[in-house]
Amino acid sequence: MANIIDTVKTRLTAKITTMLLLALVFALMAIGYTLWLSWQLEGAAAAINDSGSLRMRAWKIAAVVNKTPVGQTLSSTDIQDITQIRHAFEQTLAELHNGDPQRPLFLPRQTAIQAHLIQLDQDWQQHFAPQLDLLLTGKVFETYTAQDWQQQTAALVNKIHSTVNLIEKEYARQTFWLRSSQMMLIVMALTGTLVMVILLHLMIVRPVTNLHQGLQQMTTGDFTVRLPIEGQDEFSQLSVGFNAMADELQQLYADLERRVAEKTDSLEQKNRYLSVLYDISQHINRHQSLEELCRNFLQRIVPEFGAAGGTVRLIDTNANRVYLVVDEGIPPSLSQQMQCQQLGSCFCTTAAKLGKTAINNLDSHYSPHFSHCLNAGFKVVLAIPIQTADKNQGIFNLHFSDNRKFNSEEITLIETLGQQLGIAIDNQRLTSHEKELAIVEERNLVAQGLHDSIVQSLSFLNLQLQLLQNAVKQENLAQVAAAIPLLKTGVQQGYEDLRELMGNFRTRYDDSQLEAAIGAVIRRFTEQSHIPVALTVDNSGQPLANDERLQILFILQEALSNIRKHAQCSQVKVHVLNRNDFNLIIGDNGIGFLPNKVQSTTQKHIGLNIMQERASRIGAKFEINSVLNQGTTIKLRLTQEQRQKA
Repeated sequence: MANIIDTVKTRLTAKITTMLLLALVFALMAIGYTLWLSWQLEGAAAAINDSGSLRMRAWKIAAVVNKTPVGQTLSSTDIQDITQIRHAFEQTLAELHNGDPQRPLFLPRQTAIQAHLIQLDQDWQQHFAPQLDLLLTGKVFETYTAQDWQQQTAALVNKIHSTVNLIEKEYARQTFWLRSSQMMLIVMALTGTLVMVILLHLMIVRPVTNLHQGLQQMTTGDFTVRLPIEGQDEFSQLSVGFNAMADELQQLYADLERRVAEKTDSLEQKNRYLSVLYDISQHINRHQSLEELCRNFLQRIVPEFGAAGGTVRLIDTNANRVYLVVDEGIPPSLSQQMQCQQLGSCFCTTAAKLGKTAINNLDSHYSPHFSHCLNAGFKVVLAIPIQTADKNQGIFNLHFSDNRKFNSEEITLIETLGQQLGIAIDNQRLTSHEKELAIVEERNLVAQGLHDSIVQSLSFLNLQLQLLQNAVKQENLAQVAAAIPLLKTGVQQGYEDLRELMGNFRTRYDDSQLEAAIGAVIRRFTEQSHIPVALTVDNSGQPLANDERLQILFILQEALSNIRKHAQCSQVKVHVLNRNDFNLIIGDNGIGFLPNKVQSTTQKHIGLNIMQERASRIGAKFEINSVLNQGTTIKLRLTQEQRQKA
C-alpha cells in the first residue's frame, strides 16, 4: 500500500489516473443511485392508476346495487356485471401485491403502504366479499339495505383513497430525490470539471509553461534561468534535467573559448600529423637509392618531433645483426658504435628483435648499455620498428637531449611512419630485384640475338679460315682464291648484323608515338635490305603501356631481321590494328619454311624463340604460318583482357 501511495505521489500518470478513477467512481455512484430511483418510479403510474381503479370498481358495484328496488333480486345482467367488476377488483388487488414487470407495475415497498394494502385486502375478503356473495344469491336485502351497502362502499373507498394517497406521496418523495440527484450530478459535473481544470493547470499546464519560458530565456542566451521543482513527478524530474542542462550549458559557455582553443589546437595537431605523414610518404616513395630514402626520412622526422638526432638501422637476418644505414645528428663515436650490432645486445637492438615500440628514459633507467648514449648527451631514446605486414625490416631511433614525453597520438603517428618506411624499403628492394631480373632476361635475349647473328657469322668465318689455312699449306691457289670472296661475304654479313643489333639497342622510342616508332624501324630495315615495305596502321584504340609497346617493337625488329636474313623476298607487308584488341601482322613473299621442321631441329631457330618469349612477357598470342615458296606470315594478338592500362 505504501508503494502505491508513493507511486501516486511521484508519477504524474498515476495522479491523473487516480483522479479519473475517483471521478468515475463518484459518477457511477450518482448514476447508479438515479438509476435505482428511476427503477423505483418505473411502475408508479400503473400503481396509482390501478389503485384508483379500485375505487371506481367499488362505486360501480354500489351503483348496481342502488338501482335495484327493495325486496327484489339482481337481474342476470347485473349479476354478470358485478361478477366481472369483482373479478377485475380482485385481479387488480393481486397485481398490486405481486407487481407486473411486463407493464411495468410496482408498488412501493414502504411499510405503511404495504400495511394499508394488506388491511384493504383483509377488509375486502372479510367484509365486502361475503356481502357481495349474499348479494349475488339474492339474500342481501333481507337484512341489509342499500343504504348500508352505500356506507360500506364509502368506507372501503376511503381506505383505498388513503392507500392511493400514501402511494402518491411516496412516489412524489422519490421523484424529489431523483431530481435532487440529477441536480447533484450537474453540480458534480461542473465541480469535477473545475477541479480537473485546476489540477491539470497545476500538474501539467504550469510546468509546461515554466519549461517553455525557460527555453525562451535560454534561446536568448540567458543560461541563469532555473525552473522551480515542485513534487517528485515527471515534470519535476524534467525540471531537474532542465536545470542540470542549464548548468552544463552555462559551464560550457563559460569556458567555451578555452574549449574552442583546445579543439583548434587538437585539429591543428592532427592536420600537422597528416601533413607530416603525407610529406614523408611522398618523399620516401620517390625513385631513389636505399641510403637516400632513409636519409630523406630522417631529415624530415628528426626536426618534426624536436629530436636531437636519429638513426635508421636494418636487420641482416642471415647474420642476426643490425647494421646502420644512415644517421642524423649523432656524434661520430656513437655512430661508430652503431655500425653493426648483434640483435638483442642493447635496448634498441632488443626492440628491433621484438618488433615493438620502446621508450627509454636514460636518467631513470640507467644501465651500462646506455653509457654511449648518455655520454653523447641524450636523455630519452625512442625505438620504433620498421615493419611491413609480414616482415620486420629494422628499427629507427629518435634521440632527445631533454626529458621528452609522448602522447598516444604521437606514438601512433611515429609507428605509422615506421610502417611507411618499411613499405618504401620493401618496395625499393622489390624494384631493384625486378630491375635485376629484367636485366638478366634482357641479357639472355641479347645473347640469343648475338648467337643468331654474330656468332653464326663468326662460326662461318672460322670455318672458311680453316679451309684457307689448309689450302695455303697445300699451295692450292684455286681453293685460296675461292675462299677469299667467302671470307669477305662473311665479314660483311657479320658487320651488317652487328650494325643492326647496335641500332636496335640504341634506338629510343617516344612513349606516345607508336606509329612513328614503327615507321622508324621499317625505314631502317628498308635502308639495310632495300626491300619495300607496305605499312598500314589503324591506331584508333587506347594507347599501349610502355612495356607492351617496347616488346612489340622488339618483335617487329626481330621479324624484319629474320626476313632480311632468310626470306629472300621482294615485298613485305606490315599491318597494325589497334582497337579493342591489338593485332600486328607481318608477311613476306619469300621462300618460306616448315615451322615444325625448324622447331624439331637440335638447334632451334633462336629468333623465333626470342619473339615467342617477348610475346609471352606481355600475355600476347604469337603465331607463325609459313608455306614453302609462298612466304611467311607472323601474327601477334594482344586481347583487351590482357592489355595493361597506359
